[in-house]
Amino acid sequence: MMKKLIKIIFFLSISVFVKAQTFDLLPEDTNPYEGGSVQFYKDLNDVLVKNNFKPCSNRPSEMFLADIEIVNGDGKIVNKKFNDDCVTKLFLNAFQEVNKLKKWNDSSGKQRKFSIIFYPIDYFSIFKEGYTTEGLKKEAHFPGGIEEFKKQLGNNLKNQKIKNAVGLKVMIRFKVNQEGIINNIHVESGELDSSEKEKIVRAIEKIDKKWNPETFREQPLISTYQLSLSL
Repeated sequence: MMKKLIKIIFFLSISVFVKAQTFDLLPEDTNPYEGGSVQFYKDLNDVLVKNNFKPCSNRPSEMFLADIEIVNGDGKIVNKKFNDDCVTKLFLNAFQEVNKLKKWNDSSGKQRKFSIIFYPIDYFSIFKEGYTTEGLKKEAHFPGGIEEFKKQLGNNLKNQKIKNAVGLKVMIRFKVNQEGIINNIHVESGELDSSEKEKIVRAIEKIDKKWNPETFREQPLISTYQLSLSL
């Protein structure tokens, strides 16, 4: 159940990026907060502690997604709807206190609309210096890097005798499960028939070394990987 909840949080984070620019990913020169996202989260934690705000239940699934707009040097939460829960109230109250620090900047070139994800479990006594929500997620990666993966795949392909494949580019998509095992392999190419594509799939399956799976809060997740390859 816990893994399922964490996956939900992760996919919510992805949808945030699609909908609006995520605060943590703003380039330094466009970030509207003095000191950037790291300083914002530090200030947010400081006001939570100094104002004696009470923590919520500290479940990993608790989060609040705030749509922010900077207007006349002031941060405004512009969500259309608010839940009547501890997490929402905690962020709203803390954000008001952060605004009093007068560190928002809406001058030319600064991002004025973005989203902030608030996980209350990361604050108060367990808050860590340098914290950002972006650091909670780590992408799936192959030991030795993607070039090592391509090298091993290339060695396996030598024995497959794929017809008319020299110089051909193909797109490979696959999933990496929580154990780092590749599955659901798909090869996309208009130049190869299904039997030739299957040879590439077999070459991938013969790679013995496992991937390091994608993680969120150090919990492994299923992820999709896409790779362009020249044969």
